[in-house]
Amino acid sequence: MISKSKLQQSIQEIFNIYAKRNYTLAFTLESINEIFEIGNEVFMRNNPEEMEKLAKRPKNKAPDIFDDEPFSFERTFEIYSELSDQFTEISPELIHKIFELNSKLAWEEYRQRYNKYILEIYKDYPDDEYINYLATVVLYDQKDFSEGLRCINRSLAFNPSCAVYTHLKARCLIQLGEFEAARTYLYQSLFLLELMQDNPPKKGENKDVYPNYPVDFFTSVEQIRNDLRQLDRVESLYKYQLLPLIY
Repeated sequence: MISKSKLQQSIQEIFNIYAKRNYTLAFTLESINEIFEIGNEVFMRNNPEEMEKLAKRPKNKAPDIFDDEPFSFERTFEIYSELSDQFTEISPELIHKIFELNSKLAWEEYRQRYNKYILEIYKDYPDDEYINYLATVVLYDQKDFSEGLRCINRSLAFNPSCAVYTHLKARCLIQLGEFEAARTYLYQSLFLLELMQDNPPKKGENKDVYPNYPVDFFTSVEQIRNDLRQLDRVESLYKYQLLPLIY
């Protein structure tokens, strides 16, 4: 992870190099690609340890977040369209915004490839705890709560003391209207975390299919307590406002 101070230093360096190479600081479509080119030079030079980590990351079948096309016309045009109303000249602030927006767009594109990949493979690995967990995160995000519940049940069969899994199961159950069961699993998650008996998600033997940059679900005592409060409100709404209308 690049520190904030190193990032600011690199941004200023990119601006200085750009200003020396160009007779104008006008913000144009072409200037974005040049900023990317200079940025690659500067970030690689200033962050050798991070570059070494990237070079050594395991190769596998999963999509890689760095399989990205920042120089595509579509990406450049989207960045320019977003920022051209705010900026007319190249500045360190604009350069920071360009890289920030590019990261956001790159992540969105990665998520599309990642989701597609996970949904294509997870049924081939019914006995893989980790793959079923990753599939649950994607399925929950896509509102397929029944299938997400099936997947997280498979993960729990291998690792029943994982607070992430029990919390995810509770989230699926809430969406399916199984409030009492959801409450049980929320309290189980809380118990595991507060008594420090939590076992995190575990990878198995299928390392060639595990993504280097997984989309994880994060839990905490505060998050679980918040879900319990929300569940109380949902149950109250159902019991005192919706149920009388049914009967």
